[in-house]
Amino acid sequence: MLIDFFFTLRTARLKVSVKEYLTLLEALRAGVIGPSVDEFYFLARTTLVKDESQFDKFDRAFAAYFKGVELLTDFSRDIPLEWLRKHLELELTPEEKAAIEKMGWDELMETLKKRFEEQKERHEGRRSATRVATA
Repeated sequence: MLIDFFFTLRTARLKVSVKEYLTLLEALRAGVIGPSVDEFYFLARTTLVKDESQFDKFDRAFAAYFKGVELLTDFSRDIPLEWLRKHLELELTPEEKAAIEKMGWDELMETLKKRFEEQKERHEGRRSATRVATA
């Protein structure tokens, strides 16, 4: 998923090297930050931008790539369906995609909405959409 982010930064003419990108991935694997967009922003900027005069370029590229992600942290708002579909297309196996198509997107979205409403505590685990729908 982050390779596209890397290329977005390169397209914005930031001089981001593969070594810096690998450093970012290493930090993520080591759990240096929690699951926060803000924390990821500062980690990415720290590991990828060598010159503070490039911060504005980084901010614009970051905002363009992660547009809409903040909406997902506010569970009182609806998840943008097109964003979810694009994300799931990249993440799910063909079998999981088939299960969702069989169930229907509307039913999946209703199930996810119910889960978010039922959730009272912070949850950082990852479950696939098909498992959420069938749970």
